[in-house]
Amino acid sequence: MTGRDAWLFLTPEVERLVPALLELADGRGAEVRQEEIEEIICRGDATSWFGYLVSCRVALERGIDARGATGALHRLALILRDQYLLAPSVHPLSASEDRELRRLEELVDLTAAPAEHSHRRTVTEERG
Repeated sequence: MTGRDAWLFLTPEVERLVPALLELADGRGAEVRQEEIEEIICRGDATSWFGYLVSCRVALERGIDARGATGALHRLALILRDQYLLAPSVHPLSASEDRELRRLEELVDLTAAPAEHSHRRTVTEERG
């Protein structure tokens, strides 16, 4: 897939699921997130899309710090990671996008911890 708008094929899962998952992560309303996504889809480009994904990862990390690993945050980590796994069909990953993919893989692993663990690790503890 090539072309200036090829990145748009990445958006449906994020558009459909991420606003509600981010609301669980940081409490910001899903409607606000939906508007941000629609603005990027209508007026943005691949650079703004990947910038948005970085902001989603930051919110995910804050959610993990505040709430520990949950099933919803694990799903969010998976969706965000998948964006970077699919990205090479649109354009080669830049060095920063490759680092973002590696960080999201770490967050997928971190949030996959069984719910029955009495101690949930946070991003801060993981990096500590």
